[in-house]
Amino acid sequence: MAGATLWSRPQISAQRPRTAQTHDNKSRLLEQRAVPLVVPTRVREHPGMRDFPSTQWSLIRGSALSQADRRDAFGTLTHAYRPAIRAFLRARLPPAEVDDALQTFLTQSWEHAWFARADPEFGSFRGFLLVMLRRHVGRWRERYRIDSAPVSDEDAAFIDQDPAIDPQRAFDRRFLAALTQQAVQALRGAYVSRGRAGIFDALLPMLTSGPEKGDLSVLAERLAVPANTLSVELKRLRDRLGAAMRAELTSLCTDQETAEREWRELRG
Repeated sequence: MAGATLWSRPQISAQRPRTAQTHDNKSRLLEQRAVPLVVPTRVREHPGMRDFPSTQWSLIRGSALSQADRRDAFGTLTHAYRPAIRAFLRARLPPAEVDDALQTFLTQSWEHAWFARADPEFGSFRGFLLVMLRRHVGRWRERYRIDSAPVSDEDAAFIDQDPAIDPQRAFDRRFLAALTQQAVQALRGAYVSRGRAGIFDALLPMLTSGPEKGDLSVLAERLAVPANTLSVELKRLRDRLGAAMRAELTSLCTDQETAEREWRELRG
């Protein structure tokens, strides 16, 4: 919509609006309606993107899907990456404000289809969230006259020991954790389809901490497979997880260059 302004200056009232219950109900509705995105076999090409396959984010941003399907797919993404959204808000707002600000952000972004706005910074889901969260926090702090927002809730230690942590850094840590979780789920599905869920579940804890001496031998005996075979399988699983994470991130971008840049930023 040409010339439309996304953020209008809010009317400041003496009485704070009742947001918690209303937004909780809307958030539950959003999560109930959120369904996995079904990518059509043929989609409308976007100018300048003919060499890059359509991704989940490009379909949400484009016009190949109906508005209802785009909203449902967007709802699925915001639900999966909700911890990252909350981390950003927690780093910029007092703890008492975070839940209301979170519900407002989720509800308004879904209802008003912010993802469809023409903005060059919306080339990725992560970029979209960062831009819109900064605007949302600025508006929120102005509306409720918030001057400072120390990180002081129970989850702060997960983000960083430094109470003055940068909001984007907090966001990126949670975003990467959510990205990893999505990749793990996709990878497990592949193992389940091949009847190898047991091996996947047994090796998964070793991906992050690594096996202690003798752990693989004990596990190999329990699974009745050679220890060397299990060691090779663990290496393959690490490689596959890395590839699955990159594939997940790529699905959240509209072009390969953006995907590569975001991978470097998240891993940096």
